[in-house]
Amino acid sequence: MLPSIDPSNAALADRYDEIPYDALPHRATHPGMLATIATLAGHPAPSVARCSVLEVGCSDGSNLIPMAVSLPAARFVGCDLSSRALDIGRRTIEALGLTNVTLVEGDLGELAPGNGDFDFIVAHGVYSWVPPDVRDALFALAAQRLTPNGILYVSFNVLPGCRIRQAAWDMLHYHVDRIENPHARLDAARQLASLLADGAATHESDQALRAELRAISQHSDSELAHDDLAVPNDPVFFHTFAEHAARHGLRYLAEAEVQTMGVAGISDAANAHLSTLDAMRREQYLDFIRLRRFRQSLLVRADAPIDAAEPAQRVRAMHVSANVALGSAAAAGGVHKLARTLDPAGGGGGAVRKLLETLVAHRPGAFAAATLADELKLGSLPRPVEAIVGDAYRCGFVDLHVHPPPLTTQPPDRPLASPLARLQALTRSNVTTLLHTQVEIADVNALRLLPLVDGTRDRAALVAAVPQFAVNIDPSRAPDFVKFALEKFARLGLLMANGADVG
Repeated sequence: MLPSIDPSNAALADRYDEIPYDALPHRATHPGMLATIATLAGHPAPSVARCSVLEVGCSDGSNLIPMAVSLPAARFVGCDLSSRALDIGRRTIEALGLTNVTLVEGDLGELAPGNGDFDFIVAHGVYSWVPPDVRDALFALAAQRLTPNGILYVSFNVLPGCRIRQAAWDMLHYHVDRIENPHARLDAARQLASLLADGAATHESDQALRAELRAISQHSDSELAHDDLAVPNDPVFFHTFAEHAARHGLRYLAEAEVQTMGVAGISDAANAHLSTLDAMRREQYLDFIRLRRFRQSLLVRADAPIDAAEPAQRVRAMHVSANVALGSAAAAGGVHKLARTLDPAGGGGGAVRKLLETLVAHRPGAFAAATLADELKLGSLPRPVEAIVGDAYRCGFVDLHVHPPPLTTQPPDRPLASPLARLQALTRSNVTTLLHTQVEIADVNALRLLPLVDGTRDRAALVAAVPQFAVNIDPSRAPDFVKFALEKFARLGLLMANGADVG
């Protein structure tokens, strides 16, 4: 069998070593995010601060290592088939001096019992891209090693939305599967995708497929090799996935992106039909209506306990912060439009607008929902604050947190940036934040300052260091530059709230 289509573990590992996977922190998989969604769904989630986390298919640890930095009292294990990726991750762990994360080479089905049980298991980009027996092994592992309140995150390609993608993938495979050189195979795939995208003027209904091919022609090597040309790559219907989980004693809980479970943008007729269905059939018909192509689903044990608290009580126990969508709306002068969706009678003004604007002003800082109205001096709200922020969360305007990120928005005199971001800034401009995202620091001087923000230097020492690295900064302007850069780092979620370095 040709290496490009061999589905064995050995061939899969070789393909990941030949074409590195562009691993990134994936915010939806962070224990804090998973615990928040589970709590809102009525599941008593494990404590985040001291949780145990397993990531299968961890690559070089780009997703797992930032978690270990932000949760120093928690325990993290990653497993992967690629020795090359794991070596990179281990070097990063050693450079940071982390003792709470371990990377293991091997099949997830062979994970040693000595690694213990886990509160969270993350399988991002695994389920659809492994053979059926490995999918079984994933669910068997979760059934055996999840703690009683544990949560399993699984992302997978979904039907019916992936039907169009499958047609594109089939054409590419026909063209390239006999090309043995992996880079030549990717070049040929891009060339064919570009050719077919604009190859003929045909029926209007073909445009969706041509648009897919056009997008593929622009994909990175990682996307082409490990998604478009991945073997296996098996999209499934949601009901098939849920039934598979149930056979292993697991049940569906919610989506990692809560907004995808709502009915925003769905016609009245479609919504009326959904209202007649039970929860599981409703999810399947939502996929039909939206032609969904990708899911990020949360599973728990079938016998997991249920939280009897009212939804409002759950929200009241959390923290709330502005997210990217609210920040973008504020930059475009559109906060009043979002406020109107939460309080139609208020016309986009009043206390609800003030609430949203104040959250933006303090972004990425989080406020306790229970004391939010008093702390922000909002005055009279049209509804309880937990109802407003709960709706804002479901609409995608704010983030809720059972465990707020360990950051500060007010740079102290002796500021401390994330040790991971400081390490990354030595070799690249995109760094990982304490919000479990990546940001680009385009300012070369700010990038050079970041590694020095290690908690050992006060502002005066940082100012004194500027002439040693700065480009086009007059020494007299160094204090202004340091003030500007530290405030920028704080807004990006790079400054740690505590004064103790974990690296």
